[in-house]
Amino acid sequence: MAANGNTNPSNTTKVLFVCLGNICRSTMAEAVFKHAIEKRGISTEFEVDSAGTASYHVGASPDSRSAETCRKNGVPMKHRARQVTNEDFTKFDYILCMDEENLRDLKDMAPKGHKSI
Repeated sequence: MAANGNTNPSNTTKVLFVCLGNICRSTMAEAVFKHAIEKRGISTEFEVDSAGTASYHVGASPDSRSAETCRKNGVPMKHRARQVTNEDFTKFDYILCMDEENLRDLKDMAPKGHKSI
């Protein structure tokens, strides 16, 4: 059973990284995690995404500083910002927040009884 209380018939671990706008920290965390699991040959064992608690950057590309840092370190980054949805709380086994404020916001957004955060 996954951390969110749901069984996962696909045998993949689903991980969502969350920050405020989904253009800097969570996007970079997603890219680095994907790169790490790809290098280890275990990318098929995971589904990875990122999202923001706020909606004002929805559809935006990653922040240029985050993209440049990833590029300099050989980490591919391709993403469009999106906001957390109610479905994310049941879809993802683990939801990892980039800071305490977004953790509080995410807990306020979450449906009652979720366990993935």
